Amino acid sequence: MRGRYYTPEEILVLHGFSPPELWDVIECKSSAWNGMTGKGRRNALVELRQSTVRAKPRKNELTLEDVKQVFRELATEYERPPMEYPAPNGNLLAVVHIADLHLGKLCWRGDTETDYDHKIARKVWNDIVTQVCRDLHGRGVEQIYFLATNDFFNSDTPTKTTTAGTPQDTDIRWQKLYKIGVAMLMDALIALADIAPVEAIYTASNHDLTTMYHAMCHVSDCRQIDPGRVTVDTDAHARKYRLYGNTLIGFTHGDTERKQARSALGALAGLPPIEARALWGQARYCEVHAAHLHCEQATDEVNGVIVRRISSPTASDTWHTDSGYVGAVRKAQAFVYHRQYGLVQTINIPVVPETPA
Repeated sequence: MRGRYYTPEEILVLHGFSPPELWDVIECKSSAWNGMTGKGRRNALVELRQSTVRAKPRKNELTLEDVKQVFRELATEYERPPMEYPAPNGNLLAVVHIADLHLGKLCWRGDTETDYDHKIARKVWNDIVTQVCRDLHGRGVEQIYFLATNDFFNSDTPTKTTTAGTPQDTDIRWQKLYKIGVAMLMDALIALADIAPVEAIYTASNHDLTTMYHAMCHVSDCRQIDPGRVTVDTDAHARKYRLYGNTLIGFTHGDTERKQARSALGALAGLPPIEARALWGQARYCEVHAAHLHCEQATDEVNGVIVRRISSPTASDTWHTDSGYVGAVRKAQAFVYHRQYGLVQTINIPVVPETPA
C-alpha cells in the first residue's frame, strides 16, 4: 500500500512467515512499475508493486520481549514475607559472602564427586542464609554488607556459556535461571534486613558479567524490597571499597587484576592505597576480599593489607574434576568487624554434601 510503512514483523507475516518471532529477515526487496488495466477496464494506468523476502529460522536468542515477560512474571509472582525490623543497637559490621555459587551448574555423581543442580544450589543457599541469620541475630550488628555477585549464575547467555563464551554444563533454561536467581537474592536480602540494614554490593565476575548486573539492577528497583533497610550498589567498577570504623575493606572477584607483585594476592594488596586514597588515610586496618578460586586463602599480608580468597559452596563440575581441581572445602563465610578493633570473628558455614541413597 502506497504511503504505508511496514515493520519487519509485519513483512514476515504478509509473506507467510508466521509466527514472526521464529524468523529473522535476511533480505527484503520491493519494486514498483506502471502498467495498463486492459481494454475491459479502459486501459487505465495503474501502479504495480512487488516485494520479496528472504528469511531464516531464528536461533534461541534473547529478545526484548523475552526480557519484558520475565520481568512481568517476577513482578507478580514474588511475595514479600512480613517483617518487623529492630533498630540498630551495636557497633559491629557483618560481611556476608556466598561466593561462587554457580546457580544452574550441572554435576552428576557418575563423573564428579557429588550431584549439583539448580535445586541443590537453592537448598544450599537457603541453608547458608538461615545459618548466617542465626549466628548474627542478637549480636549487636548495625550494618551488613552482602556479597553474592561472584559468579552467582553459572552461565551468561541463552546458549549456556560464560560471558566470554566458554560452554557450561547447565541444567536449566536461562529464563527460569534468572527468575529463580532473583527470587533467591530477594529472599536473602529480606532475611538479612531483619537483623540490620543491608547493602548488597555488585562485583563483576567472569561467568555472569551481564546477567548478574541485570539481576542486581532488578532487585534494586523491586517493590518488595524495603529501601529503608536494603540498598544495592550497582556501580560497574571492578573493585569496591568500604570504610567501617577503623577498617577499610575492598571487594573484587579477583580474576582480572594484574600479577605485579610476588603473588596475585600481593598485587591486590597494593591497590587500596591508590584506589581508595581518602579512605586509606582514615583506616587502621585494611583487607581485600576476592573470590574466583573456590578455595580459602589468606596467605599475603603486605604493608598491613590482608588479602583473603573466599571459599565457595559450589560443587566441582566435570571439567574441574577431570583437571584435578577437587577437594576444596565447600563453605560460605561471614566476617564480623568491630568498629574500633577490626576483625573479631570469622564465621564458616560448611556445606555437607548429601550422601547417595
